[in-house]
Amino acid sequence: MTYKDASKPIHERVEDLMERMTLKEKVAQLFCANSYGGETVYDTRYEKLIDGIGTISYLNDSLTGDNKKDKETIRSIQKFLVEETRLGIPGLFHSEGISGAQIPGATTFPQSTNLAATWEPALARKMGEVVKKQLRAYGFKAVHSPLFDLGRDPRFGRIGETYGEDPYLVAQMGVAFVKGIQGDDEVMAAAKHFVGYGNAEGGRGGGEQQIAERKLLDSYCFPFEAAIHEGNVKAIMNSYGILNDQAVSTSKWLLTDILRNKLGFNGLVVADYGSITHSTLRYRVAEDAKEAAILALKAGMDVEQPGNQCYQHLVEAVESGEIEEAYINQSVRRVLETKFRLGLFENPYEDGDFFYEIQKEENAELSREIAEKSMVLVKNEDHILPLNKSLKVALIGPNSDTKTNFFGGYSSVGSASTRSSDFDKSEEDSFLRMLYTGTITEHKESLKSAGIEFEDQPTPEQREIIMNMIRQNLAADASSKRIYKTNEEFVQMFYPDCKSVKDALEEALGAERVLHANGCKIFKAIDGGIEAVKAAVVQADVVIAVLGGKESMIDPEATCGENKDNINIGLEKAQLELMEEVFKMNKPVISVIVDGRPLATPSVSEHSKAVLYAWLPAQSGAEAIVNILTGKTNPSGKLPVTIVKDAGQIPMYNSRLPLYVEINEWAEYIDNNKNRPLYPFGHGLSYTAFAYSDLKHDSLVQPDGDLNMEFKLSNRGQAAGDEVVQVYIRDRVSSVARPVKQLVGFARVSLDVNETKKVAFKINMKQLAFHDLNMDQVVEPGMMDVFIGASSQDIRLKGVFEITGEKRIVERKAFSSKVMITTL
Repeated sequence: MTYKDASKPIHERVEDLMERMTLKEKVAQLFCANSYGGETVYDTRYEKLIDGIGTISYLNDSLTGDNKKDKETIRSIQKFLVEETRLGIPGLFHSEGISGAQIPGATTFPQSTNLAATWEPALARKMGEVVKKQLRAYGFKAVHSPLFDLGRDPRFGRIGETYGEDPYLVAQMGVAFVKGIQGDDEVMAAAKHFVGYGNAEGGRGGGEQQIAERKLLDSYCFPFEAAIHEGNVKAIMNSYGILNDQAVSTSKWLLTDILRNKLGFNGLVVADYGSITHSTLRYRVAEDAKEAAILALKAGMDVEQPGNQCYQHLVEAVESGEIEEAYINQSVRRVLETKFRLGLFENPYEDGDFFYEIQKEENAELSREIAEKSMVLVKNEDHILPLNKSLKVALIGPNSDTKTNFFGGYSSVGSASTRSSDFDKSEEDSFLRMLYTGTITEHKESLKSAGIEFEDQPTPEQREIIMNMIRQNLAADASSKRIYKTNEEFVQMFYPDCKSVKDALEEALGAERVLHANGCKIFKAIDGGIEAVKAAVVQADVVIAVLGGKESMIDPEATCGENKDNINIGLEKAQLELMEEVFKMNKPVISVIVDGRPLATPSVSEHSKAVLYAWLPAQSGAEAIVNILTGKTNPSGKLPVTIVKDAGQIPMYNSRLPLYVEINEWAEYIDNNKNRPLYPFGHGLSYTAFAYSDLKHDSLVQPDGDLNMEFKLSNRGQAAGDEVVQVYIRDRVSSVARPVKQLVGFARVSLDVNETKKVAFKINMKQLAFHDLNMDQVVEPGMMDVFIGASSQDIRLKGVFEITGEKRIVERKAFSSKVMITTL
């Protein structure tokens, strides 16, 4: 059979297999199955898989914590598909990967905002390569990562999963990660969430988005376009929500006209969990599940996930003439081509030794390196840092003696206790609705014994009680399959070397120099907590406050995460009250912020001598924090986001359009203190000092040419360190308003004391392409300002050049500048 012959071209294998498939077998390739870990395998799913399956969800909703059993489960499902179904088409198992492979014991990495704060794409690629090996060794050849969303609203619970606010930075970090994780057709990455998901009105994830088409194409689509043409990403996942009044999951305009025809994507489009059902249950653009399926498939949605609530109706829809089989065939070809390219037919099972891969010390070292390079020192008054190790320290704050709060919501730790339904919070989720219907009909008498009586239908209050009972039963059933009880126990079991800041600080300074008191929890005061802190502070020379929140989609203590958007973009009240009392004691305070979001900390920043944003630094996070504080590591992270002072300033990001005659002005609020951000994009301090000099660059450039520029960077301080140099361009006059500064290049440069290096950039003018008044993508001639600096606001060198000649229409932008660093 041609389709089983690996020597044949993929298109021939696809067509041969297609000719052999029945309609039911074709449609099954557009389904996703939820699998269950441990001994239960997949609960009578044999008959559901007899026609095959497209993808299989195996996230932490199914992991028991028993890796041996879970690996056996994956293998047994695949074995059934390969050996017991008529055509033997393997399934494509998927997991998550932005914080490492989402598997107990797999190396956990700092989350995406950390990675972006390193401004070092090579680290993203290295991380992707590690995640790839660990996924494949477990049996996964697909991953729903990374995010290419722009993170511009700190109310958005998932902003910590993004690579920041800037299209160029997001593209560089995301493309590098995709290259690492996909390798040589080894894993399918899925760029998500197409498109605009992180910028819904009010920061409400999955809510309404209104984005003009020019901004959509030039800003929000840019990272995805880079992923397609530079990263060769194999899959793209749609976003939740409504964009310009269209439900994204059923929008032909977005999924075909823009994604495929405009951006040039020819891979697989997979549905975010439950998003097709949302078109009927939430957004009401489809009458029922069958119509939702028809609309989504015609729009360009290839695979429904995590189940087949809508696509199960496609066979009936074809047979009734409601949709042409050609649409089925088109999506099935994409699924099969992906499976052939990944080598699933030749090697459907795990590839490598998972337990060997996770024991590699270099993987843990990479996680620690990313953590250290990602931490951003935003303030260091009177050079209080690095810390004098002879001082006695009062260590306080809710994150001072915790481990679990270092991990992102999509890490193995953060998602250890989640279930499939946690990823889709629709109250009318079809699975929950099915259970609800069965409960109020088949178990009506049982409800009476629980004090819930009704004639026809329960009251709204009774319905909520019943739904909560169902959720509790599901949670109890899920927890009964796990070998761990809590996330804390999970960390101790799978990451025994993970430390709290208290542990790491006591090791660095000696336990006798560390006086510890939490003072409060994330949300709540502790009885006697402030008094205990005061008792520690009065004995100490300096205070280290480890503040912030927790990212999780299910933890009641969570301040952010999926389905955890938060209108409070600052520290919680209990922490502010604690710090107010501490500041009154007039001891120098060093504040460390551990959180997935860029928290607004105006009062804490004002009164602290030093402020360090640590984000979500994962398994080696505590050691990384202490290494920065003590000077063992020189801080070098730069902000990948603008940090505002107040929620009323949102949105406030660097590449904004000009507003006033003075082009660098941000706003004109009554409260002048709110006219500028707390900390600007690209900002970050070091324990040494860098000098920029001798800028040289081209004065004239053709629209399709390159701007060549070079300058010298010197370390004039007393410590070796890394500087992240940033290049911005401003169009002086253009046919449509353009950003006040557009990031077009950056480089991390390592310098010893008194060392100087030459930094040279080559920037193609197609990076500056935008859609003009006619919606043509063009490079316009004119005068351009160029800025080189240590941040978007700390500009050290300036220049001017001219794009000469005629306006040039370009089919495709350029996505990356080139940089060369030479030691002098």
